[in-house]
Amino acid sequence: MTEQINIFVNARFLCEPITGIQRWARETLFALDLLIEDGTIDGSKYKIILLSPTMPSDMPKYLHLSLSVRGLLRSHLWEQIELPFLARGFLVNFKNTAPMFKKNMSMQIMDLQPFARSDTHSKAFNAIYKTIIPRAARSAKIITCLSGNTVREIEKHLGISKDKCVITESGHEHILRFESDDSVLSEHSLDKGKYLLAVSSLNPNKNFAAILRAMKLAKVDNKLIIAGGTNPRIFRDQGVEKMPDDAVYVGRVSDERLRSLYENALGFVYPSFYEGWGLPPGEAMLLGCPVISSNTSSLPQVCGDAVLYCDPADDQSIADQITKLCGDAELRNKLMIDGIAQSQKFTWRKVALNVWRSIEKTCRE
Repeated sequence: MTEQINIFVNARFLCEPITGIQRWARETLFALDLLIEDGTIDGSKYKIILLSPTMPSDMPKYLHLSLSVRGLLRSHLWEQIELPFLARGFLVNFKNTAPMFKKNMSMQIMDLQPFARSDTHSKAFNAIYKTIIPRAARSAKIITCLSGNTVREIEKHLGISKDKCVITESGHEHILRFESDDSVLSEHSLDKGKYLLAVSSLNPNKNFAAILRAMKLAKVDNKLIIAGGTNPRIFRDQGVEKMPDDAVYVGRVSDERLRSLYENALGFVYPSFYEGWGLPPGEAMLLGCPVISSNTSSLPQVCGDAVLYCDPADDQSIADQITKLCGDAELRNKLMIDGIAQSQKFTWRKVALNVWRSIEKTCRE
């Protein structure tokens, strides 16, 4: 009997709040676990071990993946100093960061926002990521990334050949696991099919202030519901001193409430300036919610021909698409049908297969 090959996963993300990056990493692990269960990954040959600096507060239950909590340091220090010695074998990194000087590893680059949109983050954040990402990316044997746009960004900003990159894409069907909780509608006095929805973190890159300005230009009677994030002061940083009467900020919501908001919205508005993928429009489409999306970065890959596109830098462009969507029931029905079909092209199983094939190929070399 041959000895199992250990594949280590940098699981620091399991100890962090769930945003898009953590969602992608968690769902990919779930899908990898199922690939072992159905025999696609030979569990007798490979053992996947998750390494974390602390015990996650909501540790997922896996069938075949084991967790090892090790180390004395935390955060980036743990990742850069202790992790390379703890991972005595091939290391898989699922975030934008990885050890800078370990070579036997893969690195997931979600996006290169610190390079492409440095104005949306603090100087400290940019300094850390502009130090770690290039060095780690050059050390890694392979770079996995979500979209073709990110591959082009890697070539442009890091000077690394696309031949080193593997596109993994993303899935959306996780949203179907959660039972819809309509209590969020009654709590905020929302009528089904009468409001527009915007969902994401409150990072200025997400461009929420432009939606508020566009709603005034569109002169529609619908409310705008903004969900996500925990710091509404960011609105003031974007020039919004007071939320208008037709806009409601509901903050971070549970997945069950989020599903209800998607399913009962007239439409979903996502004028983000820059994305490595774009989970929210994919979730919205899968749940039959018509989408208005930016025409930038990776979003055309995610949304295909199934959405209305806008220029995120042009308030009137966003307003025109809001007016068009709100005023045309036949168009909304078409977008609903096309959106479901488009979102179903991307699944977590496909993501896990793309990730695993890159790992297995690299381990054989």
